[in-house]
Amino acid sequence: MKRFTLHRRDAAKALAAIALAGCGNRERVTAPSYFQGRMSDWTLGILTDDPELATLSGLSPQDLGGVENDRLTDRSEGAVARRRTAALRRLVELRSLQGAGIPAEDTAIGEVVAAQFEAAARVAGFEFGAFSPLGGGQPYPLDQLNAGFIGLPDFMETRQPMADLLEAEAYLDRIAAFPATIDAQAAHARADAQRGYLPPQGVASSALRAAETLAGTPADQQALYQGFARRLDALVGVPLDAASATPDQRRASALKAQALALVRDRAGPAYQRTAQTLRALSAAAPAEPGVWRLPDGEAYYAAVLALETTTTLSPQEVHAIGVERVAEVSAELDASLRRMGLTTGTVGERMAAVTADPTYQYPNTEEGRAQLLADVRARIERVEKDLPTWFATLPKAALEVRRVPAAAEASSSGAYYEPPSFDGTQPGIYYVNLRNTAEMTKIDLPTQDFHEAVPGHHLQQALAQEQQDVPLLKRLMGFTAYAEGWGLYAEQLVDEQGYYSADPIGRLGYLRWQIWRAVRLVVDTGLHAMRWSREQAITTMAQATGDLRSVIESEVDRYAAIPGQACSYELGRREIVRVRDLARRALGPSFTLRDFHDQVLLPGDVPLSLLAQRIEAWAAARAPR
Repeated sequence: MKRFTLHRRDAAKALAAIALAGCGNRERVTAPSYFQGRMSDWTLGILTDDPELATLSGLSPQDLGGVENDRLTDRSEGAVARRRTAALRRLVELRSLQGAGIPAEDTAIGEVVAAQFEAAARVAGFEFGAFSPLGGGQPYPLDQLNAGFIGLPDFMETRQPMADLLEAEAYLDRIAAFPATIDAQAAHARADAQRGYLPPQGVASSALRAAETLAGTPADQQALYQGFARRLDALVGVPLDAASATPDQRRASALKAQALALVRDRAGPAYQRTAQTLRALSAAAPAEPGVWRLPDGEAYYAAVLALETTTTLSPQEVHAIGVERVAEVSAELDASLRRMGLTTGTVGERMAAVTADPTYQYPNTEEGRAQLLADVRARIERVEKDLPTWFATLPKAALEVRRVPAAAEASSSGAYYEPPSFDGTQPGIYYVNLRNTAEMTKIDLPTQDFHEAVPGHHLQQALAQEQQDVPLLKRLMGFTAYAEGWGLYAEQLVDEQGYYSADPIGRLGYLRWQIWRAVRLVVDTGLHAMRWSREQAITTMAQATGDLRSVIESEVDRYAAIPGQACSYELGRREIVRVRDLARRALGPSFTLRDFHDQVLLPGDVPLSLLAQRIEAWAAARAPR
C-alpha cells in the first residue's frame, strides 16, 4: 500500500495562493487549497503535540515535518490545558472557513471535521481530567485503562519502529522519558483531586493494583525492558559468546544494559511514586462512581455522551432505549434457554449456571490458554473464507491474534483490537485477555472474535486506513458510535449468515453479548445521570447477563472511568441496521450486502447523522424510478 504522506507543501500552496491574490491573480485563490492547507496545519499541530499518535500512524518523522519518534506525549496538567485551548481555537478557525464557504468537493470532509471539532471543543470546555483533541476526554488522569504507566510499555513494544540501531536509540530515549511522563500524569491527578475531581473507589483501586504489581516487578522482568531487549535480539541476533559478537551485537548489548539501568533506577521508583499517589487517591476516593458528583459533572456527562454517541439523545432517552432493548433480547434469550431444557430461574440465573458449567470452559492453565488461542485463530480463518461473499472490498493489512501482555492483564478489558499502521508495516492486532480462562468461555468467545477481528473492527478500521486520497486528519479521526456500532452489526451479520445454526451454545453467547450492550445503556446512564451506586450497577448487569461477578465489576469500573463510551455500541448498531433496512426497501431486488457494506465502510468513520445522510442519498440515487 502506498504510504500516506503529510507534506508541508499543502500549507505552502495555500500561502502561495494568498500571495497571488495581491497580484491580481484572484482566480487562482481557491477555497479548496486553503481549506486543505488548514487541515494539514491542524494535523501537523496535533501530531507534533502527540508524537505517540504520530508513531501509531506509522508515518516517518520525515513525512511528518520532523515529528520525532523519540519523544513521549506530554501528560502534564499544563500540556492538557494547552491541548484544550488548541481544540477550541481550531473550531473557531473552522467556523470562519465555513462562513466563507467550503467548496463542494470538500463539503463531505468538512462536515466530518466539523462534527469532530465541535464535539471535542464541547468536552475541552471542562478543565479537569485527560483530554485528546481526536479522542475526547476521560474525567481522571490516572485510571485503570488509559494511564500511561499501564499502556506505554506495550505501545513501545508493539508500535515503536526498530528497523535499525538508530531507531533502537530512539526507543531507548523513550524509555528514558518514561519516568518523567508518568510522574507528570500523577501530578495532574493530584492537582485535580485537590480541586474536587477524585476518581471513585473502583477506578482508583483498580489502577492501584496495576501500579503495585509493576512497582514490585524486578527490572529485568518489566515489559518496558523485556520488549526492548526482545526486539533488539530479533534485530541483530544473539551471539554465542562475547568473542563472536559483531559490532552491532556489541552495540545492542550496551543499549540493553542502558535500558535495564533506566528501568531499574528511574522507571522502578516512578512506578512506586505512582502507586503512592494512587494509594492516597484510593484512601480518599468516594464510593459513588458517577461523574454527577463532580463539579459540573452533569454537564460533563452530557458533553461526553454526545461525543461518544454522536447523537443528541438525553441520558433519560438513552436509558429508556436500553430498558426496552434489554427486555427484547431477554425474551429471545429465555426462549433459547427453554429450547435447551433450562426453564428454572431468571434468565440471568440460568445463564450463570451455563457459564459455570466446566463443559464450556478452558482449563486455567498454559495448555488451556494455548488451546483457546488456537480455537480463536481457527474461527477467524473460517470467517475469512466467507468474507468475499459479504464484502466487495477487503483490507490488505494482515490480522494477528495475540495475548494481552501479562503486565496489563489485571486492568485490561477482556479483548480489544489495535488497528494496523497507515503504511501497512504493522498488522491489525486482536488482543485476548487470558488472566482467567473462566472469563473467556466457549459461550462468549465466538461473538467476541467476530466483533474485535472479522468481520468487525479489523475490516472497519483497516479498510478505512487503506483508502487513498483521504486527508490524514480524516483518517486519524474516530467516532465510537460508528466503530463500535459496526462491531455489533458484525456480530449480527454473522448470526444472520447462519454461523450458529449448529452451535446453540455459541448463539447463547451472541444473545448475551447483545444484552450486554443493551444493559450498558441502562447502567452507564444509571451511574452518571441517575446516581446509581456501584453495587446497583453490578446487580443490574448480573441479573440481565448472568456473567461472572469479576467480569461485571471490571465493566462497571470501566464505565466509571470512561463515561458515555459504553452507550455508543448499541446506538451505533441500531442506526446501521436502520439505514440498511431503509436501503433494502428503496433498492428492492438490486440491493446487495456487498454494495451496502462498501458504502458504510470505505469512507471511514463518520458521525451517525452523516452516515444516515450518505446511505439515504446512495439509495435514492440507485432506486428504480
